[in-house]
Amino acid sequence: MAITVYGAFRNATTMSDNTATYATNGATFQISSYSTITFEDGADGSIIDGDNASNESPNDTTQTYSGNAIAWDWTVQVNDGTNNYEIGVLDYDDDGDGSFDYPGGEQAYFLVFFGDIPPLNTTLTIGTITDNGPSIDVDTAVPCFVEGTEIETPNGPVAIETLQVGDKVMTLDNGPQAIRWIGCRELGLRELVLKPRLHPIRIVADALGPGMPSRDLCVSPQHRMFVRSPIVKRMFGVDEALIPAIKLVGIPGIFVDRISQPVTYLHLLLDNHEVLFAEGAPAESLLTGPEAMKSIGEDARQELRDIFPDLDLEHHVPEAARYIPQKGRKVKSMVARMIKNDKDLVAEL
Repeated sequence: MAITVYGAFRNATTMSDNTATYATNGATFQISSYSTITFEDGADGSIIDGDNASNESPNDTTQTYSGNAIAWDWTVQVNDGTNNYEIGVLDYDDDGDGSFDYPGGEQAYFLVFFGDIPPLNTTLTIGTITDNGPSIDVDTAVPCFVEGTEIETPNGPVAIETLQVGDKVMTLDNGPQAIRWIGCRELGLRELVLKPRLHPIRIVADALGPGMPSRDLCVSPQHRMFVRSPIVKRMFGVDEALIPAIKLVGIPGIFVDRISQPVTYLHLLLDNHEVLFAEGAPAESLLTGPEAMKSIGEDARQELRDIFPDLDLEHHVPEAARYIPQKGRKVKSMVARMIKNDKDLVAEL
């Protein structure tokens, strides 16, 4: 099983070999960049196993990174002068000799963040060791949010963060369409704590229908998903509609993802409002402009201001690609009927 955690490689910090080995109280260091690390665990993927404190050897030799053993060593509290943070260190058997050599680069090879993320380029002071046991739970670490959401293009699925203005994406109605603008903003843990309504909605594989999505998809709460169902026809008099993901929470496999981690939201603006495909599931492109913004409700407008404060809402005025229900009670009733009748949200496209 693969385990991915969020933090920083020690070579992107100023932490010394001695501090990495002995967790020297009062020592200082800075972090210059964040990263993730993914390693394999052949035994128990719910925990990150530690090392034998007496001889710096791994407790679980099936827990490996690039083929060699990796293990949690200890967790320490650090302070930036105002706030406390917890950082765990992973030792890595880089030379493959069966032990974690010290002092040296194999000690604290990767720093794992627990809870709030320490700021970059800020002096952090080592405090007391808070945990030095045989293992830690994976869920206590800050994982990577998700690998890049894959958007369908004429050349196949492409990670959204690799797309550029001018690239074309596939749409339900009009085939390949060029991207005019890409919005991107990372929300840190502090901002998500202050604005919990911005936590992503996770739609697990097949939650909308077979292969929709093909793997877990995470979107912002007000991002609208394409829905096609006889229930939509009976409720709204149209075959298809676009429903905010937050309104679909409660349907099996759709929930607010409250795992503590940074999240990067990206949105694609096309010449017209379109239905495109994210992880194989139909979802909207960005709808903006003064008149269109009036049609989507204050919650969605405020979310766009929060996520994309640099977006010019005075230009680009498309029509909505599908009907967007305005009455929350009817949407709630529609969702309740779908749950009761165990119906797919998207009939066969």
